[in-house]
Amino acid sequence: MASIRDVAKKANVAACTVSRVLNNSGYVAPETRDKIEKAIKELNYIPNELARGMFRQKAGIIAMLVPNIVHPFFSTLASYIEKELYKNGYKLMLCSTDDDIKKEKDYMETLKSNIVDGVISGVSNLKVKEYKDFNKPLVMLDCIINPKIPVVASNHKLGGELAARKFIESGCKNVIHICDTKATKVLSYQCHVSLEKILKSNNIEATAIEIKWNDFDFEGYLKLAKKVLMENERIDGVFAADMPASAFLKAAVQLNKSVPKDFCVVAYDGTYTTNSNILNITTVVQQVSIIASKAVENILALIEEGKIIESYTEVDIYLREGETSFKSIGNQSFSP
Repeated sequence: MASIRDVAKKANVAACTVSRVLNNSGYVAPETRDKIEKAIKELNYIPNELARGMFRQKAGIIAMLVPNIVHPFFSTLASYIEKELYKNGYKLMLCSTDDDIKKEKDYMETLKSNIVDGVISGVSNLKVKEYKDFNKPLVMLDCIINPKIPVVASNHKLGGELAARKFIESGCKNVIHICDTKATKVLSYQCHVSLEKILKSNNIEATAIEIKWNDFDFEGYLKLAKKVLMENERIDGVFAADMPASAFLKAAVQLNKSVPKDFCVVAYDGTYTTNSNILNITTVVQQVSIIASKAVENILALIEEGKIIESYTEVDIYLREGETSFKSIGNQSFSP
């Protein structure tokens, strides 16, 4: 495989001149540029992104840490972030930690080298000091570390309010919500706090069922849904992320229950899974494309300008009506 030095030798120029052509930086005489481009073509030279990065002190790569690469929300978010980065001349390195502290620590140690220009992280299991001491530009998703590390998050408090209103409008009296056992570390937990507060202030039972979400695939969620429904006959409302919400729909079919007649379902996230069921699920939607755009905007500002645009960026959220809840009948009042 040809190297940058092979190209330089064939074109009879210095390697640094070839580098200027590859990086489109600095002046190179047109006739010299033509010779270099001809040599590149004849040698079938493919520039190594990391080697180019060493010349210009920039890798052109940004890492994204996610807790699970197959989770619908994170896979969708990663897809949007990749598109945003590519538009801006960067590539994405995707790192899945499986929500494991050791794995996250290993990735963070590796990324401290010149392999990437910055990191967008959707995981936050390490100690605060480890993030503060990280020597690369860092943007967090859904977790506040300190004011010097920008955060991008949805308005989860509003998300919980929208879900609560929908259960109230649907006439529900006994709602369960599925949440992570350690979700209090992340801002998305605010939706559960907000939901429970509003439901209880309107004399509606609200019961949290805590799980470690990374231990479950769809079949695991389906077993959980069937168990919950069989043990709690009074349930008339279910609030959960997209995948477990879909599992409750399937469980209803297997248990000869009818949605929304027997119980309503409101999902949280708004990924493709909410529209790939027997019924379209009523969903509180996180605007993933905007989250991605804001995360990329923040990380590029840190890398290229060394500045923080906003220490905290909040993205709006909305309710998408589906077929798993009842529409409002007349004027409904509720206590906030």
